[in-house]
Formats: sequence, structure tokens, C-alpha cells
Amino acid sequence: MFRRFWLDVILGTIFILGLMGLFSSLTAFKVFDIMDPIGEAFSDMEFTDVYFSQLLDDPIADQDVVLVNIAQESRAGIAMMVDSISQYNPAVLGMDTFFHFPKEDTLGDLMLMDALGRVENLVMVTKVLHNIETDEFDSLVTSWPMFTWNSDSAHANLVTDASVQEDLKMCRLFTPILTLADGTEQQAFAVKLASYMSPEKVDKFLQTAKEEEIVNYRGNVLDYGATKFGTKFAALDVSDVFLGNYVPEMIEGKVVIFCYLGKYLGDRESLEDKYFTPLNEIYIGRAFPDMYGGVVHANIVSMILNEDYISYLSEVQKWTIMIVVLFLNIMIFSWIYKKLPKWYDGVTKVIQVVELIGLPYIMIYALDLYNIKLDLTILLFAVAVSGDGLEVYYGVVKNALSREGRRELFKVSRL
Repeated sequence: MFRRFWLDVILGTIFILGLMGLFSSLTAFKVFDIMDPIGEAFSDMEFTDVYFSQLLDDPIADQDVVLVNIAQESRAGIAMMVDSISQYNPAVLGMDTFFHFPKEDTLGDLMLMDALGRVENLVMVTKVLHNIETDEFDSLVTSWPMFTWNSDSAHANLVTDASVQEDLKMCRLFTPILTLADGTEQQAFAVKLASYMSPEKVDKFLQTAKEEEIVNYRGNVLDYGATKFGTKFAALDVSDVFLGNYVPEMIEGKVVIFCYLGKYLGDRESLEDKYFTPLNEIYIGRAFPDMYGGVVHANIVSMILNEDYISYLSEVQKWTIMIVVLFLNIMIFSWIYKKLPKWYDGVTKVIQVVELIGLPYIMIYALDLYNIKLDLTILLFAVAVSGDGLEVYYGVVKNALSREGRRELFKVSRL
């Protein structure tokens, strides 16, 4: 009897895993999409987004990173802005925009080339392209060489869900280093910028960095309520630079990022280079992106300089936790099924409800208290199907495999 019980627990666990695999394959083929308008609204949400948008304590504003809005300024205008800022000796000036080809305005191009050439520490962005056929990063998009000769380069690729939903660019992750097919490496734009401020912190970070790292968001620039924590980074608009509405101390020794922040500082309508982030106040069924790419890079720089990282589980760890908890569930549910059959449905549902409510709280507070992102989504799925799935195992699968069970199935009793 004892051996049979543990055999049922093992086989029941395997059966539940099989059900999960079947359901996963069906959803992969979008079988249920027509019946799931609510699921579509939740598809871009993670439980930990609640922490960032609702529970995160008000962070201290970052004093080491300053953003400069280039808006729709001409190259000649950007050149004058670069000259104005660089005279106050920033630790590094990062240019988060491309100047792909020379323009008809030759004078503007020459002014920009000259201004960039005078910057002591300059980092220009690149974009690493992924070849789907070879599954390699095989090429690099850069600005025209006349603008990059005095600069270091670093990739501005951010990890988004744009491939899942074309209208969604949710950014939770970034790639610290991308390796091209020829073996050359490109550090992330934010990592390269941080290395000018604190090379020892960057070295320490890269020694333990995963292929993809979670962005521990601190806040936004002026955003008029798009995120919970606006104005956590100082930002200068085009007019501020031209009119000199800033003090040298604001620039000296700081990381300065030239980037697009809208047609004007505080512009919420422009969508160019704009992303959804976990700081978005509307974290279910998001309708409007909340953060420009340059500010995402600023958050990454701040995270590295403050050594304020978020750890997360590997796929092996997630599956291990899921299988262990599922096995324990099946063990308890099997005992109830055999010893308290009349109580099975009620008691198992109560246990499942407690788990389904408790696990998200554990996920949120693990992030809040220990900076650990526990992605237990697959465990929640396992818990949700374990009770009814085990009943199917005992009531259908096990009976179908026994002679007595099959005989009872075809035995017709009078009403």
C-alpha cells in the first residue's frame, strides 16, 4: 500500500507536467486567443510590476547623471549644445542618437564633427543587428565615421517584448555585453558610460553579470505623472542649454547623456524611442509608453554606480522549485483523496487559493526586501491545475489502465 501511494504521487506529478506541456503547446499556437480578451490585457504584465509602480519607496534623485534633450535640433544646433556642455568637463558625454550620413548642410556637419572632436570623453551609440538565419549578431550600425573618430562605441540595444506585440516595447532587461560573430564585443551604452565614473564598479559588475540583467529602475525625468517617480534625473531642454539655464557644478564630473526626450521636455505625445517600463502607473492593459530610451540608459548607469542590482532565478532554478512544490502538492492531495475523499474538492481548492494568493505576495516582497525577482509564473500554473488534474489522473487515467476500472465504465446500472 505504501509503495503504491508513492507510485501514484510520482505518476500523478508526471501526469500534471504532461497536462501543463499540452496546454502550453496549445497556447503557443494561439488556440485560445479568440476566447481570451482579458488575457491580452494582462499579457504585458508581471506581478513584480506592482512593486515598481505601487510599492517602491521614493528613491533619492540621482546626482551623477544628467540628460540633455536634443529634441528636433539640427546638427549645427547639437554642435553648439555639445560645446556649451563639454566646456564644464563632464566625466563622459554619451550621444544616444545616430548621425548616419552627411547632409546637404555641410557647414552643420563640419560644426558637429568639430564639436564632437573636442569632447575629452565621448561615447557614441551603435546598434548590433541580429541575423535570424544564422542566429548571430553579425553586423554593427554606427554613425558616419567623420562623427565617431574621437569616440568610444557602445551598443544601445535594449531587450523588449516588441517581437511578441508590435505595438509594445516593454523594457525590463538589458544586455551588458553583446558578442558579434567575428568575436568582437560591444559593451552596453550605459555600462560604458558608467566605466568613466567608476571603472572598478563596472569591472565588479561584469565579473558576475548574466547574459541579460534586470533594470532596477530609479525613476524618470519630468513626465507629468506618466510614472510614479518623475524628476529623479536632472534634464536640460534645448532652450536651457542655449540660454545657459544651468550651473557648471551640474555638469562637472557627471555622466551627461544627449538623447531625444520629446519635442520639448515633458512631451508625453511623442513615441519615438519610447518604452513601457515597470514604473508605469497603469500597469495592466497599458495604453501609453512612459520612458524615453535615454532615460532607460540613465537608470542603468545609476544602478551600476549605486551597485543596486536585482537578482533573478535561472530557468533550472524555476523548474526545480516548481517540480518540488508540485510534488508536495500532489503528495498532500493524494493523501486527502485516499483518506478524506468527501473532503477532496473543498480542501484542495482552499489550499490552491491560499497558494495562488500567497505566491504573488512572496514574489513582490522578495523583490522589495531582498532585491530578488522570483519569477514563479510556471509554479502558479502548476498549482492552478494540480487539484483537478490529479482528480483526472485518479478518475480517468488510473481507472482506464485497470481491468476493474474499464469494466465499471461499461457497466450500465438501472436508474
